[in-house]
Amino acid sequence: MSKAVKEIVSEIKETMNLRGGLKQVYFVACGGSKAAIFPGLYLLQSEAKSFGATTYTSNEFVHAAPKELDEQCIAVICSLKATPETVEAVKTANKAGAITIAMTGSMDTGMAKVGQYVVTYSNGDDQVYSNSNQANALRIGFELLHQIEGWENYQKAMDAYRYIDDIVMEGKKNCLAEAKEWAAKEKNEPVFYVLASGPNYGVAYSMCCCHFMEMQWKHAVCLHTGEYFHGPFETTDQNLSMILIMSEGRTRALDERCLRFLNTYAKNFIVIDFKKINKGRIDTAVAEFFNPVVLIPIERYYVAQMAEIRDHSMDERRYMWKVEY
Repeated sequence: MSKAVKEIVSEIKETMNLRGGLKQVYFVACGGSKAAIFPGLYLLQSEAKSFGATTYTSNEFVHAAPKELDEQCIAVICSLKATPETVEAVKTANKAGAITIAMTGSMDTGMAKVGQYVVTYSNGDDQVYSNSNQANALRIGFELLHQIEGWENYQKAMDAYRYIDDIVMEGKKNCLAEAKEWAAKEKNEPVFYVLASGPNYGVAYSMCCCHFMEMQWKHAVCLHTGEYFHGPFETTDQNLSMILIMSEGRTRALDERCLRFLNTYAKNFIVIDFKKINKGRIDTAVAEFFNPVVLIPIERYYVAQMAEIRDHSMDERRYMWKVEY
């Protein structure tokens, strides 16, 4: 039986107090799940004062586990259907003495069987976005901050969850015409650049690696808007297809700098802006952390319009689940 995140963190806190306190939180996953847990990582790296947070891709965590991994660590490990390397990552963390939280699609997966704690999340065509993997990675982070450090914005964060589903559904409705127009225009483009910063870097990763490359077999490049000006911007021209994902929060200045450059030197780009989609509903004190919870389903919606026009299903694969790899 799965427990609520609040209860899980409460039990973990008691255990950690007996072990000398929490030292480090590892967020471990691969592919879309790695993008999904990024919000929790970003939150803790930004706000935690007494413990650290970092991330690993599952198979690297198994083969090159950090020496620091021990009983004063938590490993938040995520996979919808429990890929083999992610199941092994849970076992690796267990063996090192860390407390494991397996985030997965159901209580029947291999991860659910080996995780010390299990958090299941909503998925599929009728996904409840306020209970998605992104939303739950954040919940874990918020509870750790609240219960261990008495984080001052906890209640504002909890209040924000009631807006998520409406914001996503409204965002899809409002962007549909633009998304269809973009998809029709760009359907034959060979390569896409996706730019983002701060909380949305995982969104850009998701759009590139999962939605363009995996689901549409399109080349895509994920770029940080702060790093764009340190080499990659030399490839910018009037034809290159680009998507700028703009954040609401502390790193928005990086995105705005990028937008100014694109307005001057580029032509073939679109902007997906959380601030315009949010419309002030999520409090500014915590809105930054909810960017990806809203924007991953929104950017996927754009690519889904391209899939429809190209008659290339988002579920079609050449290699995944079909060959040995």
